[in-house]
Amino acid sequence: MVRLLGVPGGETRIEGRPRVSPALLETAVLESLPDGVVVVNQMGRIVYANRQAEQLTGYRRNELLGRPVEVLVPPSLRARHRDWRLNYSVRPKPRPMGSAANDFRLRRKDGSEFVVDIALGSIGRPGSMQTVAAIRDATERKRLERDLEHRALHDPLTGLANRTLFFDRLNQAMLGFKRDRRPVAVVMLDLDGFKTVNDAFGHVAGDLILRRLAAHLEAGLRSTDTVARIGGDEFAWILPHVAGSGAAVRRVRSLLRSVARNYSIDGKQIEVGLSAGMALFPDDGTHPDELMRHADLALYTAKRQGGGLAFVGRHVRAAAMRPHGPGPSRVDRPRRSRMLTQ
Repeated sequence: MVRLLGVPGGETRIEGRPRVSPALLETAVLESLPDGVVVVNQMGRIVYANRQAEQLTGYRRNELLGRPVEVLVPPSLRARHRDWRLNYSVRPKPRPMGSAANDFRLRRKDGSEFVVDIALGSIGRPGSMQTVAAIRDATERKRLERDLEHRALHDPLTGLANRTLFFDRLNQAMLGFKRDRRPVAVVMLDLDGFKTVNDAFGHVAGDLILRRLAAHLEAGLRSTDTVARIGGDEFAWILPHVAGSGAAVRRVRSLLRSVARNYSIDGKQIEVGLSAGMALFPDDGTHPDELMRHADLALYTAKRQGGGLAFVGRHVRAAAMRPHGPGPSRVDRPRRSRMLTQ
């Protein structure tokens, strides 16, 4: 039977095997760790780096030893890191892995950078204190976090913003009004006759049209705009910093013309159009729910009057405002989703 025995003099041995010194045991443990380990003296120079530190940084061990630890820090952060390191050497405090408030980036030998988690500790006595840093590549963790965040804030079918992100962006846009005093337009969009598509071609075809429509909507946005899918065939659009109601109406008309098109499903052409209702902040409401309610009322009016765009005034007065354009891009009449060829 193998038993672990304490040996006088601080050594450790396993019964039936040669004794192993603590220094060799410590080195073997450090070299086998999955995290990079770097030890830095009070002068800020690297005095130890394990095998995984070589793998992470691209430096060979002999290229790291004796060099300032800032060689592993992006150039723009080196001065700040140097100041932080000097303060830490005076008042060292253990820091567990993953407890840093902000992401830290490490610089490889080839100049590339990547996100890391770093745990810190210290060894030695005052006056000869050394800092031990355990370094873990956080690239995959950050990718997973971004993926989870995207899923939480985006519609899984179309990739557009979902209701949660939409209202967050709407609140931000309304706060922006305080800076530039330019109105914010909120537009509700609804696919005309979408139920006909689902009934005639099935939900797979319906989903395909929604994805294509979402792509066309995104293509017509400014970088400051947000479009979201907030229901089955309902979309919402935020236009911040518009010059006024006239400019907003022109933008909506242009978008309606651009997305009113024929889609090919299984060799059949399906004509698709949108109806839209618009409300302006602050004239038509000072709260997100109020704006959405008024835009939805305008949308209902537009659909009831045959499609196109309707606008809600301060007193919830809807007036049809249908865009005009040449040829097949006209959306001043109902564009019910229908099969054109069989």
